[in-house]
Amino acid sequence: MSTALTEQPGSAPVGSQTPADVGSAFPELGDPADRGSLSVADKVVERVAGYAVTLVDGASAAPRRVLGIAVGGAREDREASVDARVDGHTATVEASVAIGWPASVRTVAARLRQQVREDVERITGVQVAHVDIDVVSLTAPASTRRRVQ
Repeated sequence: MSTALTEQPGSAPVGSQTPADVGSAFPELGDPADRGSLSVADKVVERVAGYAVTLVDGASAAPRRVLGIAVGGAREDREASVDARVDGHTATVEASVAIGWPASVRTVAARLRQQVREDVERITGVQVAHVDIDVVSLTAPASTRRRVQ
């Protein structure tokens, strides 16, 4: 013999949990003002912006210089030299970069500014108000040796 269960509108099946009984996997968070504050150090913004330079075609870290003479070449995989100042939720960034010949300096600088702004804001939550690009070197493409026949 079986017993038919009839559900009342708005009631849950027998043995099931009601929404009040079901907990969340995450604890309830309080008011943001009560949880504390978050500050992002200048060094963090510098690292993010320095890496952002390596993502732009035609731009790379500037070569090291000793007494004004370049020592070694510009390396595309190395972070650029960047200085950043964070004030609250706003930052200013200054980057020294090398740009590959014959790319347009103006075009590459505009892409650098956009990439730095997007990456810093996405990763740190800090808005970039100003990006100064200091182009200190133009790098020539690697030349292949001519063969004399």
